[in-house]
This record gives sequence, C-alpha cells and structure tokens, in this order.
Amino acid sequence: MTSQEQRVSEFQDSSEESEYLAFLQKTAQQAQRLKEIQQQQEYKILSQEEDPTTYPSEIQRIREDLLEASTQLLYISEGEEPYEFIFIPNDQITSLPTNSIAFANLVKQCNTNIMTEEEKEIGESRVIAFQEFFEPFTGDNAQDPYGQKEGYKELQKIVAAIFGGKENVKVYKIGEQRRVGVYIVGLIKGIGIAGLKTISTET
Repeated sequence: MTSQEQRVSEFQDSSEESEYLAFLQKTAQQAQRLKEIQQQQEYKILSQEEDPTTYPSEIQRIREDLLEASTQLLYISEGEEPYEFIFIPNDQITSLPTNSIAFANLVKQCNTNIMTEEEKEIGESRVIAFQEFFEPFTGDNAQDPYGQKEGYKELQKIVAAIFGGKENVKVYKIGEQRRVGVYIVGLIKGIGIAGLKTISTET
C-alpha cells in the first residue's frame, strides 16, 4: 500500500468512526430522553388522586394490559409524550360519543381531572379513525426514531382485542391550543369508558 493509499484508508476509517460515534451519541440521547419522560409519567401516575384498586375488576385488568403495552412507547408529534390510562365511570352510556365535542363534555361531567385547561377550550370536532392513528407508527413508511414500530403493532392488537374490534374504538382529539389531548378509548357497557390518553404538540 502506498503512503497515499494509507492516508485515504486512515481518513475513511476516521470518517466511519466519527459517524459511528455520532450514531451512538444520538442513540444515548434518545434513550435518556425516553427515560426522563417515563420517570415523569411514573411521578404523574403516583401523584394522581384516583386509586386504581377502587376500579371495577374488569377495568383493573384493562388498565394493566394497556399500561403494559404502552409504558415503553412515546407519542411522536412536534413533541414526545407518554401514555396514561384513563377511566370515565358511566354505567348509563350505551355507545361512544360520535364527536369529540360530545366526548369532551362527557369527560367534564364525569372526571374533570383528566382534562387540562388547554383542552377545555373545545373547538371543532376531531375524531381520528383507528387505523389512521396507528398508521404513522406501524405503516411500511413509518418513521421510527425510537424503534417503537413493533411495540405500536402490539398495542394496536391489544386495544382492538380489549374492545372487541377496532370498529369499537374511537380516537378523539380535544383542544385548540398548542397541547392537544388525544384519547384512544372504548366502551365497557354497564361500567364506563376506558383507554389511553396522550398529548399531541401542534403549532
């Protein structure tokens, strides 16, 4: 190998090493961010006034299944947010509201602690189809910066199974401000509405 070839080889090795180190640094930063968000979520869950042990047994099982499937996942919009379990007791309701305005009013009546002040400024109705919600995370062209694709596929299956099919699940977006509430919920007749909530950052 000539001295010129050796210098080229050393440069290539150095360039590849720099790219690899940059990749490792980015991965470490993403992992740290995920850990911080999960710690914040754990604190939030512990600080809530509601005691999950007071839920009906069926709701407790649903809560365990949904949290197990979603704990390691982040909702990616213009920000990154974890999921939390929600339960809206209502043994009289026979079907999910057809629009997000009616759903928001129902939440206000049953459990005002679920909604943020920003969400209470209800604007136009926004209901997302089940598949439309999951497609950005599970589709063939889905961007997957945190390696969540398989986790989202599993969550999609579990949510559909819990509520007897995706046609029984609604995804409501509530709020007109920067932080919009996203509710993925289904109805357990004679008990109430259960599911997951996260936040979509929209500017």
